[in-house]
Amino acid sequence: MLIFYPMVSTGNVLWTCDNCGRTAEVSCPDTNAVALICQCDMKVHPQCNNEWYYKGLYWNRIPMEERVSYRKNRRKRNV
Repeated sequence: MLIFYPMVSTGNVLWTCDNCGRTAEVSCPDTNAVALICQCDMKVHPQCNNEWYYKGLYWNRIPMEERVSYRKNRRKRNV
């Protein structure tokens, strides 16, 4: 499972903790799937989005031959 959050007019993602309901605006240009550590229990919420990034599912969706160009393009946008 993957949880997508809405984008606000600034282009930021509006994240909501699935444990306590706190919200935050996150500057994240490439995705609406955000996972943050929340102060309520100092754990990542939502856990399913954490797995998306840190268990390799995010990178597995990008073909190996395109990963180098993908990284370069991300760096250019973040400079």
